[in-house]
Amino acid sequence: MSRVILRNWLAPLLILLLLGSITAYLSTSSIDTHAANSYDPKIFGIGEPLMARSIWEKENFSLEQAFDAIKSLNVTRLREWTWMSLLLVNETTVNVTNKEVLDAVISKMSEINVTILGVVQDCPNWMTGIYGIYDTQAVPHRDTTSGSNYMRFLQKCNESWRTLVEAFPGITKWEIGNEYNANDFLHGYNETSNSTVNFTDLMKTDILVDLLYYGSSGIHLGNSNATTVLGGLAEADSKSIDVIADSLRDIYENIEARGNSSITNSTDPDDYFQVASWHPYLFNITPTFANWVIPNNEVRQVMVDHGDSSKRVIFSEFGYRDVNDNTPEEVAGYLNETFQLASESLPWLDTIYWFRLVDPSPETVGNINPAGYGIIALDWTWKPAAHSYQNLILSVVPEYPIAIVLPLIIAVTLAAVIVYKKRPSILPHP
Repeated sequence: MSRVILRNWLAPLLILLLLGSITAYLSTSSIDTHAANSYDPKIFGIGEPLMARSIWEKENFSLEQAFDAIKSLNVTRLREWTWMSLLLVNETTVNVTNKEVLDAVISKMSEINVTILGVVQDCPNWMTGIYGIYDTQAVPHRDTTSGSNYMRFLQKCNESWRTLVEAFPGITKWEIGNEYNANDFLHGYNETSNSTVNFTDLMKTDILVDLLYYGSSGIHLGNSNATTVLGGLAEADSKSIDVIADSLRDIYENIEARGNSSITNSTDPDDYFQVASWHPYLFNITPTFANWVIPNNEVRQVMVDHGDSSKRVIFSEFGYRDVNDNTPEEVAGYLNETFQLASESLPWLDTIYWFRLVDPSPETVGNINPAGYGIIALDWTWKPAAHSYQNLILSVVPEYPIAIVLPLIIAVTLAAVIVYKKRPSILPHP
């Protein structure tokens, strides 16, 4: 008789146990699940040239400490600078020694479930043919005549991307350039004066679009499943997000004007980039809906206006420096405000790669490598922003435990009930 009673009451008991467990979990959790679930974990990124720093700054930079910091922060995305001047000897040959360093980064990030975005911003002299000065942001003037220095440069660029991507299959998302709409990161060379010169805005856009096309082609030759990313656009010297909208509009209009007579022969934006990216810095201003969300939505509207509304966006750089402009405590506050605004108001945004993990060594500081953006000091002391970032990420309840684990528990419970109900009774009938 006791077994009959147990069998009859098993299903209700199991259901009550399940409901009680769920109630206990939700009532005892100290996490605001409504707020936490508004964050998608992939929004949490960090940027740092780990490979390059471990090569250039062996005395001051510890790759293992960087790994530990990334793991402790619990970010899910890393933007890693994959310099061609370090990783390739020429357009078809990999630098085996430096490859081992990047392989170690890729292996460790895979181990801790961090996805890498590889960014290439440099054009080595063996690619450009510019040997008068050492400047990997200088490229030849645009001359689309067959056999010109410029066309040889684009061909080597294409082959270099293919070689790089084939060598590192562990990276499947590649950013083509960095702030190429700014003169610091894309300019020309005057052989007579042996100095750099700025391009006109029109020529710079032409070259930028060429680099996107030849880069994308090379990336997909190296890995047909890879994703190409527009090199993050900058505010340049204006410190205005409006400039980013203007630059992006120029890029779309340039692509749309290309046809059979163009050296790229495509008017499809996907052939140039599959993910858009820009760097909406605010420098020393607190991010608000008015000064950050609205301007970023206006940049996004450029994509919509040109038929690219389904394309996703990343901010491959964003952050604040705590030198001169802001205090470390202010930066920590700005970080929290940034992610809250993004999660609430920018549904088209996938990831913010906070710039950056560790302060640069003093001897490397310059116009394109400014001091103070690191959330960790050079001596590996965590600044307030690092603690805020860690706390923010740890406060997030990923949606997958509720969405996957609970249905699984329910399914197993129901299956057990059904099986138990259908099994023949070993007791004699009364």
